[in-house]
Amino acid sequence: MVMRPVPWQTGEICGPESAKSLSKADVLKRDLKLCKKLLLIVGSEAATEKYGKGDMIDYAIALSKAGNMDVIATGGAIKAFVEKGFDRAKSMGAMEVAFRLQDPEWVGPFGKGPYDMIMIYGMPYYMQWTLLSAVMNFGTHITAISISRFFQPHAKWSVPNMKEKQYNALLEDILGLVGGGK
Repeated sequence: MVMRPVPWQTGEICGPESAKSLSKADVLKRDLKLCKKLLLIVGSEAATEKYGKGDMIDYAIALSKAGNMDVIATGGAIKAFVEKGFDRAKSMGAMEVAFRLQDPEWVGPFGKGPYDMIMIYGMPYYMQWTLLSAVMNFGTHITAISISRFFQPHAKWSVPNMKEKQYNALLEDILGLVGGGK
């Protein structure tokens, strides 16, 4: 019997369909190959979460450059991108992003969309859960990948609840997979 990951906050149960466990980056190969336009959504908690010798904003910058991804910064995260001299991020409210992603014609804040895949992290758990719920139910044209450290059941793929060391190793593998190897 295969054990399914459980949401980090166990009250967040989404129904019969739940995210697949993203415990190895290789499981994303097929979806990334089929992806035409990927959007990275980064919340304000990324500025305080450590990653290597920096923070998760540094990871977002590396991931964006490696995969040629547009970046939307929510909840004030744009300040950290600006302070690091990264000008390829735009600021939007998380719930506005959730609303806009439901429209298959939305071209995004850069005017280059529409998007068919999102990667998301750095938001409060409940807010990310709500955004992913909107995408799962009303933005069915989008493949949602949560690369937060705690399992999000509304994504197609989500990192299972992990310890920090395992999580950082997985992030490195994902970076390598999109083209920014170690």
